Amino acid sequence: MKNLLLIIFLLVFACNGTKPVDVSNLVERGGLTYYYQYHSFFKGDGVKVPDNPFSGKAIKYYPTGEVQLKGIFKNGILIQSSYLDVYGNILESMEINGDTTISIEWYSNGLKRWENRTIDGNSVFINRWHEDGMKRKEPFKWEKEALENDDSNFEGERTLHYIIKKPLYNAEKQDVLFFMHGHTENLWNYQDPIINQFGDNYFTVILQAPYELWITSNKFTWFDFRSSNFFDDFTANEEQLNVTLEKVLFSIDKIIEKENINPKRVFVGGHSQGGIMACKLALEYPDVIDGFIAHNTFLPNVYQTKKDKTKYSSLRGLVINGEYDKRIDPINSKKIANTFIELGVNIKSKELKMGHEFPKSSRDVINDWMSQNN
Repeated sequence: MKNLLLIIFLLVFACNGTKPVDVSNLVERGGLTYYYQYHSFFKGDGVKVPDNPFSGKAIKYYPTGEVQLKGIFKNGILIQSSYLDVYGNILESMEINGDTTISIEWYSNGLKRWENRTIDGNSVFINRWHEDGMKRKEPFKWEKEALENDDSNFEGERTLHYIIKKPLYNAEKQDVLFFMHGHTENLWNYQDPIINQFGDNYFTVILQAPYELWITSNKFTWFDFRSSNFFDDFTANEEQLNVTLEKVLFSIDKIIEKENINPKRVFVGGHSQGGIMACKLALEYPDVIDGFIAHNTFLPNVYQTKKDKTKYSSLRGLVINGEYDKRIDPINSKKIANTFIELGVNIKSKELKMGHEFPKSSRDVINDWMSQNN
């Protein structure tokens, strides 16, 4: 009994900040950071569910062992952080004191590069310096780009991060495809050449999932899930699934507005976990889109269909699976196709000689399908 109490005391003591916690054990949900042992938000045997926002110190190391990030959290909020290079020089720092936030960037020579002070989120002043210590009058290029890409004016909510490829041809109306990546991926995975391999006669928007697997991992997920063997015995976090769906719908509307798109037809698609999102959107909001693409994926475990099945009559669907997919059984693609066919959706199915990847041959099939009835 004494040993058990000692173990519990040490665990609580560690999580309260005396010993820094590796950032791989921290996750951000709903604007707050939590500590947890396993990357899951599901209650069940062997799964630790976070109860309270994290307070304490956090740390991240470079692969070579040097400290990369140091932070202090209070009630789930990061109140102090430092980003260092491999030589231990501070490159960025941030500190929150009450309603005041001070953010500083540093040159590698130890001189300040940029300093911003905000009160209640409003900038009070910004100072800039050249590398020799002289005051800089004009903003940095990255500051201008940040202002140009700021989506916070949209009703207080931001769109999902995205990259876009615009069509080569200047037509009055163009089709637009919103495509969602797989679990643990990000926008970087879809940069050139992948995004440029989508068609030249329609807009392609790659959306990034809203949840980072753990802080600074740069690996994103559309929702947390529980699975005994990757996607076998799969159960999605229903609350996150629905919240993410609303974020996708919001982003579609606002990106169309921001990018001045005059859509002829709107399509959604996704690979793997992103394909689950595309299927759920098509099942629950068939009147919002004209078609969907489900690539190497399966149906969501929870969804609702419209009582009026005529709402599906004008919907098109493309279901692609890999013949050698070892992660998701190809039979799931048949289930997707059959489910939508029963709803009256015009479905095209295609099996390619591939595994669970998203190769150029898949994008060729998508381009051909997108051009149909154009």
